[in-house]
Amino acid sequence: PAEPLPPAARRTGSRWLGRRDTEEKVHWTLERGDGEAVGMSGAKVLNQQVDGSASYKRAAPIFHQEDHKMHVLIIATDYKHTGRPLSCTAAARGVEELSRQCGVQWLTSLYDDECTPERVLKAVEQTTSKCGPDDVYVLYFAGHGMGAEHTGAEAAGAGESLVLVDRNGQVSSSTLLPGDELAGAVLDGVSPETRVLFIVDTCHSGTPLDLRRGRWEGRQVIALTGTQDPHLVEEDRGSIFTHALLLAVDKLSKVGRENYSVGMLFNAALHENELVFSGKQDLTVQPAPRFSVDAMAWPLVPPPGYQAPLSRCSGPEGFRGDAARRAVSMALVPHVRQEALNVPVSIEEYISHVQGQSLFNLKLHRACNAGCSAD
Repeated sequence: PAEPLPPAARRTGSRWLGRRDTEEKVHWTLERGDGEAVGMSGAKVLNQQVDGSASYKRAAPIFHQEDHKMHVLIIATDYKHTGRPLSCTAAARGVEELSRQCGVQWLTSLYDDECTPERVLKAVEQTTSKCGPDDVYVLYFAGHGMGAEHTGAEAAGAGESLVLVDRNGQVSSSTLLPGDELAGAVLDGVSPETRVLFIVDTCHSGTPLDLRRGRWEGRQVIALTGTQDPHLVEEDRGSIFTHALLLAVDKLSKVGRENYSVGMLFNAALHENELVFSGKQDLTVQPAPRFSVDAMAWPLVPPPGYQAPLSRCSGPEGFRGDAARRAVSMALVPHVRQEALNVPVSIEEYISHVQGQSLFNLKLHRACNAGCSAD
């Protein structure tokens, strides 16, 4: 091959698929409800493959643009005026770019000092009010998180919080937005049949959302979260989870997948996290109780030729000098194994890998599985 192979790369025919020994990952755990089946209990799956098959009845909105709409709310701040700055907005603009390429009809972005609790909740109210029963609502957040033990909410049974800012870009106890409150605002705003996808990228070790709280049971809702290992010091890593997700969309597009489940996307993001970032981010997926990750189509399907920001920035001589303009933060670069980018893969082996625990129930064409009902 033209590019160096990552460790433990395996050859299939004339094409390659790089893999790492994932058995070395020590934090591969699965949270289960007592006596409940995994996948229907609202369990959180951490750093472990899930069912990548496609059992949904409603394909991504791009296949039904007249009837099914996409609504995307992006929230990201770099905390420039605080003592703990991050570089989240660069990655968030990559999500914004992907959304535009996917033909998102309703796109709202809040950056930096716009990310006050009041403006975020107002944006949620305004964007959810437009959602119809066949639509998809995506809420993306990149920034700091804070655990209940630090906010005083632990005793009250509350969960983690998102760290937002005030109008001057400062952080205080009044700028914390509990994940349960944010999720409740979405729940109150969307139609019961609306598909909801939360994507949260935080350097905190906890997951700000827990779909086992509140009234999510039976709803078509999934939360994808990227967090840092709790044993490591929090640091700015340039939103690794977001870039793993964008690389997953990129590679699935390159191998011809354009109608696949959230479960397959999660497996593909896990693969990129290990291959490109050496597993430096913890990835979690959680469906609502009585729902599963194979039962929702991944909504952000780009046209052929899509390239993730990291794919565009990487060349034979290293990263391009204009990487910052291309939605790649310089804080991300030290964590990237550049030799693992843009490496050809065996299509068959790759699809088998991201299929996860499923039985090869692949979608082979741009169409719904069985009509377009909301069941």
